[in-house]
Amino acid sequence: MDEQRIKDQIEAVKNEISATSYHKGTEHYIGRLRAKIARLEDQLLDKGSKKSGGGSGYAVAKGGDATVVLVGFPSVGKSTLLNQLTKAKSKTAQYPFTTLTVVPGMMNYRGAKIQILDVPGLITGASVGRGRGKEVLSVIRVADLIVLLVDSDNVKQIQIIAKELALAGIKIGQKAPRVIVDKKPKGGISIKNPQALEGFAVETAKGIIEELGIKNAEIIFKDNQISQEELIDAILGNRVYLPYLLVISKIDTLKKVQIDKIKKKFPEAILVSALTGQGLDQLKKILFEKLTLKRVYLKPQGARVDFSEPLIIKGWETVADVAFRIGQALEGKKNAYIWGKSAKFPGQLVANDHILFDKDIVSFR
Repeated sequence: MDEQRIKDQIEAVKNEISATSYHKGTEHYIGRLRAKIARLEDQLLDKGSKKSGGGSGYAVAKGGDATVVLVGFPSVGKSTLLNQLTKAKSKTAQYPFTTLTVVPGMMNYRGAKIQILDVPGLITGASVGRGRGKEVLSVIRVADLIVLLVDSDNVKQIQIIAKELALAGIKIGQKAPRVIVDKKPKGGISIKNPQALEGFAVETAKGIIEELGIKNAEIIFKDNQISQEELIDAILGNRVYLPYLLVISKIDTLKKVQIDKIKKKFPEAILVSALTGQGLDQLKKILFEKLTLKRVYLKPQGARVDFSEPLIIKGWETVADVAFRIGQALEGKKNAYIWGKSAKFPGQLVANDHILFDKDIVSFR
């Protein structure tokens, strides 16, 4: 099926939904139509991927303790920001599409090495291959964090970028729905905890699942509530869910009243100027925190702590995780003494599943 035919089918299904009043009697029917749109949109993405060269993406080797990708329209200052945060030499100019490939840089902060990638600017239609959008999106999918960058004159681009990412199966600022799909050889669709369905019936959920190609399975929801959209995403299984940080650039061109207006409208945003350096220290700090990076210092028995080179851990890593990374053998359930915020008192002997905090000191027995 060619792209235009898929687009026509999507439009026809959308029109069918618009023409159908939503009530108890049509809920099942509309649910299946929404699932059909999602299935067709995935086919369209696949077509765009093949058209743009297979969707293999740019060859980028991940490095450091975490990877951040700068995402935005052309000429919003991604390359200039990369050059300021790292020692990269990304080409800059006052015209679009200066960056034609992925330019990596490494930011050293609090002992962590954070890889930052400058990718070509996204444009409308990137999700279906326009402007090498598929290659750019393939890089974004494997990052640990997205920096959504817009300049102070074009804050409306935020919604456009978020839409393109969503169309490409990249959900920002959302948690992945926790759904277990245990496929069976027969027996139809069985939903174990239907009370989790948010505002729609079991039969509607079964219809959505069948429309997406699963005929026999046991479905278990691990979340308290799940919407139709979340159910569709979970069954399709090809969505990625990434944290993001909104950064508004080029604020050196604004007056205080304009800056105050932006802060009021986007209180979560980090405002920066890559030219003057304004806001860059705050940006580095927030990047470190959003990546859930933590510094752990090792103390050999009978020796002093080396504070010059921390071990960088991520998320909710434990004593056992640190032991594995340094090749430390563990015997029994308690193997480490801890000093720091995660300890109840200095030098506490803790269990192997003890979660470590930033700047904790660990000494193995």
